[in-house]
Amino acid sequence: MTTAQRFASSIDILLEAVDRQIMLDTEYPIIYNQIVRFYEEKGVDFYGDVDEDYDILLDKLEQDLFYYEQS
Repeated sequence: MTTAQRFASSIDILLEAVDRQIMLDTEYPIIYNQIVRFYEEKGVDFYGDVDEDYDILLDKLEQDLFYYEQS
C-alpha cells in the first residue's frame, strides 16, 4: 500500500505539511503519529530528535507523494 493510498482521506493535510503550511505534529498529532508508525514499519529510522525526525518525515512524505508513487 502506498502512502497516498494509506492516507487518502488526509492527503490535503499531508500536502500542506510538505509545503510547510502547517505543522503536522502539533496541528494534527493523530495523523502525525500514524504516519510515523507507517514509516517505521517500512524501515525508516528516526533518531529521537524532534526537529530532525520531523524533517526526515517531511522529506520522506515529499518523496513518496511527489516522486515515487504517482503513476
